[in-house]
Order: sequence, then structure tokens, then C-alpha cells
Amino acid sequence: MGLSGGTAVWWGRRFWSRRAVLAGGIAALTGCSAWNRDEPLKIHVLKNALPPLWLRQFRRRHRLELASYAQPADLYQQLTQPSRPHLLSLGRAWLDSARQKKQLAAFDPTFLRRWGELPPMWQAVLPSDGQPAWLPYRWGTTALAYRRDQLTWQPRDWADLERPELRQRVSAIGQFRELLAIAFKRLGLSVNTPHPWPTADLKEQLQILHQQIRLYSDQHYIQPLILGDVFLAVGWSSDLMSVARRYPYIQVVVPASGGTIWADGWVLPSGQSLSPAAKDWLNFSWEPSQSKSLTAQGIACSPFTLADQPHEFLLPMDKATADAYRSLRRWWVDLPSERR
Repeated sequence: MGLSGGTAVWWGRRFWSRRAVLAGGIAALTGCSAWNRDEPLKIHVLKNALPPLWLRQFRRRHRLELASYAQPADLYQQLTQPSRPHLLSLGRAWLDSARQKKQLAAFDPTFLRRWGELPPMWQAVLPSDGQPAWLPYRWGTTALAYRRDQLTWQPRDWADLERPELRQRVSAIGQFRELLAIAFKRLGLSVNTPHPWPTADLKEQLQILHQQIRLYSDQHYIQPLILGDVFLAVGWSSDLMSVARRYPYIQVVVPASGGTIWADGWVLPSGQSLSPAAKDWLNFSWEPSQSKSLTAQGIACSPFTLADQPHEFLLPMDKATADAYRSLRRWWVDLPSERR
């Protein structure tokens, strides 16, 4: 999920064996962690990111040790720890940083039975050299969730955020690039439009949106919707679908004009070797039956499910665009609060 911005809450703003010893010696010579068959496969993921059915089925094949984390940043930090998991789920937004810091090992995808079936949409985010360091297993989009008992109409697109009855009745993730993407969509532009931008028009759209938003928070934007303090929330589809399953008065809508795509994928921390159990897990997570369970439970979409045309990945910016982005974000941070 998103990397830019922050996660703060802004109210109104923002066993030892001979074989193991031998394997350890080989690992010391090669610089890689050797696989001990007596050791469980250790995987770190986001909380509630995987269907429970996956875990039950895979544990019939291998021992599995799963650790879950509440926030994407917590997962990213595991790459810096002395003891790292065998596989880790990483949001695509964190991928460039992890690559630059050489925290990941590349996969040889020849062991992946469905590698050749990945839809073309992934070509934008996977390297052209055929040695990926990240393998997608789920994705979703930015979306809207609203209270059916509070609104007499159904939101359908980003423009509905501007309706007068929603003034200070919207909560949103605190990711400026996601909010900027909404402004681009309102102007009929790609979320990856390079500089020069129609800056005045973008500021107008961002100011209109700001007037409607009561709370910006990556972690807490859903609570006000549950409590009825806001009538509509802007966030990630995985979060919103999860809450809609628990509260029948909350409905999720994917805006008709599209939005940004978030995606989570498996990475191999540097220094780790790809064990037979890890290879089995990666193939397992791409099996058609597992893809169906992922979608059926409303957790996310499978990477083998095509995205509609309007949805886009947030791609890296060139220097001029990144400079313009930072300047616009500083302006947005300084916008006066609608509510103190």
C-alpha cells in the first residue's frame, strides 16, 4: 500500500544434526541461509491478509510459522532485522526502497508453474530482465465505503465526494499521493501525469476535497465510519471490504472513473535461500483454487484477475515531477483546518 505521507492522525486535517551442521558450513561458504528440513517455513504478512483456508491447507503439506503485522511499515522494518523470515509480504509501494537498499534477493521464476500466465498489467511493475524480486499475490484499488443508513443515495464516483451534505462527513487515508490521484481523476488525467501539471486546477480540486474531510489517518479512518461520525470513507479496498463484511449497513463502491492499484507481493529477504517449502508456498498462493478463495472472501483480487482499464499503478516519478509533488504536498499540509 501507500508509502508517501504519514500515518499520524490529524483531526480536521490531516535441533542440531550432522546434516544441519554440514548445511551450515555450506551456507557460510555461499553467504546464504541454508534450509533445515526440521525448521518451519517462516512467513511474515499483514494482519488478515490471507484466507484462513490457505493456512489450513498448506499446513497439511509443510510446517508453517506465520507472523502478522498491523501496518505495512512494520513489515518493511523486518527486512532490517538480524533474524529475517524466509518469505515476507511487501506492498509494492515499498519495493523501490527495498531494492535500492539491496534488501531483497531476486527470484528465478522458472519454478513458478503459472509465471507465463500473469496478465500484462504486471509488466509495468515487474523488471524486464525476467528476474523479479517481488511476486504479486493480491491486489485491490482505492475505493469508497458509505453508510447506507445515513445516505439516501449511492455514491458512484469521486465527484460525489463534493456533495454539500458530505462537508466534514468524510474520512480518508492520510496518503497525499492517493489524494492527488483523486484530483487527477477529477480532471480526467492519468494518476501518473508527469510535470508540468495544471497546478492551479489540482490545488482547486485538493482544496474542495479537503473541505469535505473530517479526518486523515491511515490507521483510524474507518472507525469514524463505524461510529457514524462520518458518512463516507476513502481508503483501500482490502480495509473497506473487511469492515463491510462485519457491518451490513456499510457498502463499498469502486468509483466508475477508476483509481489507483495497491498490490502486495512475496519477497525473499537478502541472505535467505529459497527452500523447497518456500517454492511450494509461492506456487500454492498462485493456484486457481487459492485465487478463488482470496476473491470469494472479499479480501482482495488475485494477480490473475484483470484490472479494469481506468485503474492504474502509482509509478515512480522523474526528478521534475517529484519536485513538483513535494512542493504541492507542502502546500497541502499547510491548508487551514476546517475543524479544530
